[in-house]
Amino acid sequence: MTWIDPGRRPELGDDLDAESLQRALNHSRAYYAGLPSDTVFKFGPDEYSAAHLLTSLEVFERLFLCLGPGPKLDQALSRDFIFYQCLGRDDKGKVLITGYYEPLLSGSRVRTDRCQWPVYRRPPDLIQVELGYFNAELSGRRLVGRASGGRLEPYYTRRDIDRLGVLEGRGLELVWVDDPIDLFFLHVQGSGRVQLPDGECLRVGFDVSNGRVYRSPLDPMIKDGVMSVEEASLQSIKAWLKANPARSRAYLEHNERYVFFKPLAGDPMGNLGRPLTPHRSVALDHRLFPKGALAWLRGRTPVVVGEAISGWRDFGRFVLVQDTGAAITGPGRLDLFFGPGPAAEASAGRLKEPGRLYFLVKRPGPAERAP
Repeated sequence: MTWIDPGRRPELGDDLDAESLQRALNHSRAYYAGLPSDTVFKFGPDEYSAAHLLTSLEVFERLFLCLGPGPKLDQALSRDFIFYQCLGRDDKGKVLITGYYEPLLSGSRVRTDRCQWPVYRRPPDLIQVELGYFNAELSGRRLVGRASGGRLEPYYTRRDIDRLGVLEGRGLELVWVDDPIDLFFLHVQGSGRVQLPDGECLRVGFDVSNGRVYRSPLDPMIKDGVMSVEEASLQSIKAWLKANPARSRAYLEHNERYVFFKPLAGDPMGNLGRPLTPHRSVALDHRLFPKGALAWLRGRTPVVVGEAISGWRDFGRFVLVQDTGAAITGPGRLDLFFGPGPAAEASAGRLKEPGRLYFLVKRPGPAERAP
């Protein structure tokens, strides 16, 4: 990202309700408040402390509640805040916006004839190595594997687990679900709900992965000519895989990454360890962008009627960086969280639009670094 003059960015309106913004702000505030006050976050060439970012959110919220979205707020933000623009993949600010959601699956606490596919909890032999403990230059990076013969080896692949059954009989099943394709997309989304026969709804969320790189099943599907880029959406990919079970396994196994889950008592959690707020929480590459940060996002989103897309509309809103994702890598990718339900799935599954992203930080005092 790079510093920009406020006059070079659009007016910062907001198309959503103030209550959802306050909830998202509260989660980022709680994250910063729980860190050592001198923890450093980078915004392009500049650095700010967790204490300063906490103050930034508090000042922004007071201005927003007092002035509301519109020209007066925009003027106050230009006066009191510094702006950074995400450069995107093209170094011209273009960001690809996609969406994710909380899927609903059908399942059982015990294996049945209908529910044959397990949602696994974290295996005890899975080892995470924080490389920053060994080399400060590698801080934030990690390896995942298992001990074998006194050495750390990569953890089992999706094929090892699903086809060869290397985890069977170890009591690691949280719940059993009735569809392997729905289970795969639960892995992709990172959290979801499982409807049980007695009416209870079990929430599960990301705990850890096997450390493998995410690879989309769409790439080999396009290569094999079963789907084009223009046809591709979450809905079309899922429908083809379900309609072609004999061929689907190979495409699923192309993604060696495997996710292990834990029960959730409340809403889906992001990488701040705090709940996500639908339409306000976004996922970015955590290696490049500051966690918890306030930003303004401009793009286009589907208009959903029932579960169908009736059109598209432009939007501009304040968002918070509160999650990350295996497929969300580089400076030009952003995932917008849509929440639960069929409408959320319809929107998230079809969203693949260009946008612009701007970060806001309160203008610092003389003792703090600023452009």
